[in-house]
Amino acid sequence: MIFETFLEEVQTALNRLYDPTFQPSQSFLEMLARRAEPSTAWQDLLRQTIAAMQPSPETPPEARSRRIYQVLSYRYVEQLTQDETAGRLHITARHVRREQSEAVTALAQILWQRAQQAGEPHPSPDWSAQLRQELTSLQRHAPAGIADVEETLRGVVDLLAPVLANTGVTLRASAHRPGLMAMVHAAGLRQLLVRAITEWSRHLSTGTIEPDAYAQAEQIRIEISGDRAPIDHLREDALMQELLAKYGGALEIDQRQERTILAILLPAAPPIRVLVVDDNEDLHHFYRRYLQETRYQITALTDGSLLFETVESLHPNIIILDVMLPSSDGWELLSLLRQHPLSRTLPIIVCSVIQEEELALALGATGYLAKPVRRGELIAALDTAIRPATE
Repeated sequence: MIFETFLEEVQTALNRLYDPTFQPSQSFLEMLARRAEPSTAWQDLLRQTIAAMQPSPETPPEARSRRIYQVLSYRYVEQLTQDETAGRLHITARHVRREQSEAVTALAQILWQRAQQAGEPHPSPDWSAQLRQELTSLQRHAPAGIADVEETLRGVVDLLAPVLANTGVTLRASAHRPGLMAMVHAAGLRQLLVRAITEWSRHLSTGTIEPDAYAQAEQIRIEISGDRAPIDHLREDALMQELLAKYGGALEIDQRQERTILAILLPAAPPIRVLVVDDNEDLHHFYRRYLQETRYQITALTDGSLLFETVESLHPNIIILDVMLPSSDGWELLSLLRQHPLSRTLPIIVCSVIQEEELALALGATGYLAKPVRRGELIAALDTAIRPATE
């Protein structure tokens, strides 16, 4: 079973937690039972795991771990509707649906990690192929995916800290370091961190584990330090090695007298500035949503007369240009951009309802997109446009 299938099974089991006629699949039950007493019912195991995710009283009200626990408890343990949960949390029902998906994923990650730790020490022959299939699926859904390292680190700490606290281990994030972006899918980075931290915690009865991150040349170095623990076997851990190989990363472990330092090195992802010139502000919203968790950062411009002033101040890496602008002629702007010293060599993608791809390319456009634009098409066009400049 790959994680995506396991996640679906967790969601189904939660939906039918109090249905006496429902029985999960045998493979799902076997995974849950790896770390449970033989007599423990699957319903009790899910409720116990959710209860263990409850943060300590001193956890700030706005902490992610508290919201994850509240959503799981209200929706599935107490069986409140989405509207009732929204009322309890003072948010909209639409917001609850989004929070619910993230909360179920967080629960599934905990259960999945426990099952992996309690499984056989050597993966089955098809394990590596299953992991590659899952990573390929992530890549398909987010082909230009990158991870905000600070956000991912704090999300993992919020997720695991309450669980580890029950075992006497303190997990806390280090200094606030925004702006660190790594060339790795956020889900892949979460699995690396969860694997390292939970495996570390298994060897501690008490102690502290503290992750940090910083830029190092063209890499992001995620450094986890804590009380000394025998975790050298992680150098050969199949899951970690498969993930690191996928993303071009490396692992270092430094055992000192009283401390252990584990470092995960990943390629840095410098931001790519995209200037969108389009009078449709709704499109700006869609572009920003499409490009979340990628290294493309949108700056939007509705007035073509401000284009060259913006190019001089922003120094964009790519321009997306509509040719139907209220105050300017897009075709003329394209020609002028190719004459301007700051934009002469910039990748320019013409995006329009007008089906004139040949004209756009003849006037110097790097690429052409027909509206309406799908997310995959936009990312593919940006990737293709920027590649010659980054290779």
